[in-house]
Amino acid sequence: MTTAEVPSVGDLLAERYRLEEHVGGANGYRQLWRGVDVLLHRSVAVVLRSPGGEDAAPTMTAAVAASRAHVDSMVDVYDAVDEGRFAYVVREWVNGSSLRGVLERQTLESVHALELVASVADAIAALHEGGVTHADLHPGTILLSEDDRVMVTEPRNEPGNTPVEDVRALGATLYACLTGTWPRVVAAENTGLPDAATDEWGAVLAAATVVPAIPAALSKLTADLLDHAQTPPSAAELAVDLRRLAETGGAEPAAASHTPTSVLGALSLGRRSTSADAPPVGMKRLAVVAAVIAAVIFAGVVTSAVIFGGGDDSAGAEDQVTGADTGADDTAASDETSDAAAPTEVELTPDSIRVVDPPDGDRDQSEGVENVIDDNASTGWTTNTYYRDPRFGNLKPGMGILIDLGEAQEVASVRVQMTSAGATVGLLSGDEDPGDSSEGDQAIVDGFSVLAEPVADADTNIELKPSGEATRYIVVWVTELPAVADGYKLTISDINVFVR
Repeated sequence: MTTAEVPSVGDLLAERYRLEEHVGGANGYRQLWRGVDVLLHRSVAVVLRSPGGEDAAPTMTAAVAASRAHVDSMVDVYDAVDEGRFAYVVREWVNGSSLRGVLERQTLESVHALELVASVADAIAALHEGGVTHADLHPGTILLSEDDRVMVTEPRNEPGNTPVEDVRALGATLYACLTGTWPRVVAAENTGLPDAATDEWGAVLAAATVVPAIPAALSKLTADLLDHAQTPPSAAELAVDLRRLAETGGAEPAAASHTPTSVLGALSLGRRSTSADAPPVGMKRLAVVAAVIAAVIFAGVVTSAVIFGGGDDSAGAEDQVTGADTGADDTAASDETSDAAAPTEVELTPDSIRVVDPPDGDRDQSEGVENVIDDNASTGWTTNTYYRDPRFGNLKPGMGILIDLGEAQEVASVRVQMTSAGATVGLLSGDEDPGDSSEGDQAIVDGFSVLAEPVADADTNIELKPSGEATRYIVVWVTELPAVADGYKLTISDINVFVR
């Protein structure tokens, strides 16, 4: 997508959908926008891809199938338009959290994992019945809405993908729910989760080996679904199997206690018809999703807007964290420091933050800086638009937001939420604020030390983890801006600081 073809904030598509905010994806191929349907006065998500025409045909076909799915665990697709130079799908805007955001912080209990993935399987089965595949299923494309639904984002229907691959992705998603890691035997772009552990031959470790509390039958089912030597059930059959296992907490059903060679086989012996075992298409799984959402809210994960995926498909979601050390390494670290206090979030006020804009900056960009601490993803602080070069037009070394912690404290992590991917962001630290002036800001550039190395081409949500030294002043320091329609600009929605 060339610069001339990239829509910008305020553009009206199909004389109906006004683009409000670019929230994910690079300036090409696939973007996600938050928009407004000006006729019905409701928020919508606009998934834009370039080029349109023949290249977009699978996406358009999938959008039609999704709009006809009529299953509660599929996002509602409102419209699909192909303008030739680009095409776009308009779907509901979901408030809640992505499954990935949950799994970055906690795994799910066996019953919750089974019921959640069963709801996802309902949506995949509906797509398959409509003759298309999802082709992009992973925890980043599964949403947990604030009204207690599991929501699968619109399918991509990439050429060459098959229903079998979708079912294996369901198995990988189940494994991720149980272990917090993604088995790379199932290809997926930018899941945002650490790779699953493997044995010396490269085989994914059984889920029960990673988490001993997982029932053996559930662990074996997950392994069977990931085993390319076995033919998995259909998505509809798998939904039945998962709910039958959930009835026993993940233990093997009594009807299959003679233990065939695979759990897939065991379940098929006792499998009744889909209509008998599965809930009616579209039935909400409220109790399970509510339980998961409650845990997420307790952990402070749910935010005001959820989108999908990672990388070029990324939604800057709100709860997506990249650049963080998760998985086994974090577990080991927590075991070694079990006596240490858990990180706590610093309560920041408008008086404790300010914009850092070194000399040659115009120092007129402080408006809205208080929005980065209001825990509202729909507001934020925005830089001016710069031209010719993402490094602030080569006018200055960067810009940032100075945060006064009140006293020297050990910073455990800093979470930064942005509306666009592609920025370069790191952390600086110092013992004193040299003053809110051009000279003071230059002193910060010259004298502050690097607290966390910059993350280049950052996703819309990142977690920066310092090495542990105590400091009073930190700066969220931006040295490169993401591209927008007419130049380079960045909006930071939220900053959360955690200390020990």
